[in-house]
Amino acid sequence: MSRGATSGKVQTVTSIEVGLKNLGREQDTTVTFTHVDHSTVRFDDQLDVKLEDIDAEYQQGKVFAEGGQGIIREGLDLNLRRPVAIKTLKTQPEDQFTRGQFIQEARVTAQLSHPAIIPIYSLNSDDKDGLHLVMKLVDGKTLKEYLEQLDHEYRKAGIEQFDERKSLLFRLEVMLRVCDALDYAHSRNIMHCDLKPENILIGEFRETYIMDWGIARQIEEPGYDPATWEKPSTISGTPRFLSPEAIQGEHTDQRADIYALGLILFEVVTLREAYMARTSAEVVSMIREGRIAETRHKYGFKIDPDLKAIIAKATAYNRNERYQTVRELGADIRRYMGGEETTANPYHLFGRISAFAVHHKRASLAFAVACILTLLLTIGVTAYRRVSQINAVHDYAQQLGAAQVQSTACADYIETNIARNAQFLSAITSEFVFLYETDPDDADMSPDCMLPVSALRADAKDAPASLLYSSVYHRKIDFSHFSHKTIHGDELTEVEKRRLHILAHLKDPITGVFTDRLPEKLADASPAEKNEYLRLTGIPLHLLLFGFPDGQYVVYPGSGVYAPTYDPRGRHWYKTAQSSSGEFAWSKPYPGNTAAAGYLLSCNVPMLDTAGNFLGVAGFDLHLNTIIHDLKTNGNVGSNVLEKTLLDDSGLILVSTGARFAGAMETNKEDSLTIRFDDADLFRQFTEIKYGTISRTENGRRIIYCVNYLPSQDWYYIEKIDITATVPSLF
Repeated sequence: MSRGATSGKVQTVTSIEVGLKNLGREQDTTVTFTHVDHSTVRFDDQLDVKLEDIDAEYQQGKVFAEGGQGIIREGLDLNLRRPVAIKTLKTQPEDQFTRGQFIQEARVTAQLSHPAIIPIYSLNSDDKDGLHLVMKLVDGKTLKEYLEQLDHEYRKAGIEQFDERKSLLFRLEVMLRVCDALDYAHSRNIMHCDLKPENILIGEFRETYIMDWGIARQIEEPGYDPATWEKPSTISGTPRFLSPEAIQGEHTDQRADIYALGLILFEVVTLREAYMARTSAEVVSMIREGRIAETRHKYGFKIDPDLKAIIAKATAYNRNERYQTVRELGADIRRYMGGEETTANPYHLFGRISAFAVHHKRASLAFAVACILTLLLTIGVTAYRRVSQINAVHDYAQQLGAAQVQSTACADYIETNIARNAQFLSAITSEFVFLYETDPDDADMSPDCMLPVSALRADAKDAPASLLYSSVYHRKIDFSHFSHKTIHGDELTEVEKRRLHILAHLKDPITGVFTDRLPEKLADASPAEKNEYLRLTGIPLHLLLFGFPDGQYVVYPGSGVYAPTYDPRGRHWYKTAQSSSGEFAWSKPYPGNTAAAGYLLSCNVPMLDTAGNFLGVAGFDLHLNTIIHDLKTNGNVGSNVLEKTLLDDSGLILVSTGARFAGAMETNKEDSLTIRFDDADLFRQFTEIKYGTISRTENGRRIIYCVNYLPSQDWYYIEKIDITATVPSLF
């Protein structure tokens, strides 16, 4: 949620009555989000869990936005000491409809894990049974505010004083991120139902978020039957972004969201509204009759025919004539930005020549001069040769665009998985601190899932049957137990027993985070089959670690490889988190406890009680060899893909598929790897463009770098590709 917005209002869901056939009384029905399975999101009509008190976990600050149904204020997470935004519902507990929408927004947003959807931290209550939604605090402004500011500057100084083409490309990049996020939501069977510029947030680092999922619903609703479905008496949404089928009272699907995206794209391109009217009733009438405004820029800037065609297809009155998926719409926008042929406006031969001329002016001028000169010699042969060259350039441009699309898909995969792991670690540490401070009644019990390291050694006499050799961990490993040790032997102090008991309470979510990341084909597998996959194939998430100030160490999955002298306080992951300011801290790549373990990359966070006292460190290890395997099999693949690299914001190489990084892992004798990107000027270009391709000539070869910025960690994902064989002779 943004505190940079200047409107001072919270956008709320509106319900309007329109002239539908057989309209009855307004129905007072509330649907709320309940849970997500592997492919869909479902809804029910009640909240059946007790919420934690807001003041027990968060300090509430000043209000920075307010609307008819809610207020938003700054806040502070008392456990993790991070700033948050707290959205508080104004209505009384008796207003079940509004409470249901508020809870639905919280649960839908929390389950949609995507870089362009604002992370939800918790849903809380208070002593008056109020509702409070805690989320990430984002500095920025809505797309509506951005467009209004741009319109004000153009009106005041004149559009000729600005680079509207560059501004348009940025706005289209925002639309692409919105399309990617909505495509993800649709893949989870969820449609937003209230897309508009006010619900799109642009952060201060150009990150983009879709907000306000309060009236989201399932695309494929359980029990829906077209033969028995009845028209609704009311329609929820914003009038000027409703689809024609919604206005007619028909059952809607994801194409209604696509229509709203088309209207937003209309405003992004033209700086005008698609339906200009004084009242909601007039807007509804215009939508019903298909009287959309002409696609014309407010200040006379020329709009390309391809872009007009994309808008027209997205806002087609007949939904069967629109883009059928958001992915198709996003792909056409990408083709347009890359100077390629769009599905909305297919080229004939001369159209392709014209498009090439617009996007490659210098090459086109050279081509025209060459054509005129050679035309005097031989018209037939030269014409054939030049057309072939144009097709080659077009194919080359398509290859570049396709390469960037594949690279972006891999970057999104990395970003999503890192964000999921970080969110899990945050939840586990918060729960540990809560249980530590509440002191469970049975804290003196000896949990069965906790075994000392000595009981899990390969030669232990009474080792559990679940302790088996793993070809991933290169040692015997136990996914049914944690292992623990101290620096003073197996006899535990009362404090150490208490920690083990608390961690035993968290066994289910800890083990679940490993099994939840398995391939979909194992969704219905038994626990034994899932453990077998983790043992023999593995996932990037390698270990979950806990270290404490007295030297106690707990790890999952359990293992007996740790020497009696092993002290977590001296390890790189512990020291990295201990010296941080309370935020997540990523280590440099470092060698595991054994040579066979290979190199690891860890994310760690200090555990602090509500008074700010240091309780210990929690973290997880990512296995570099598994990450490298994932990089090699995702994104662009082939012999011309020279290297894939993940860099932090200082240019430090975190992981790479290149020979230089592999050699360093073979020969390094230090505690951690410190390998920097060796071309400072090229790295500077990465940080400047953030997204896109950079083309260079290196050692006589034509090389491109596909660049993708990962905003959640301030990292960069780079793919280095040799395109020498595909460069047209025209170059």
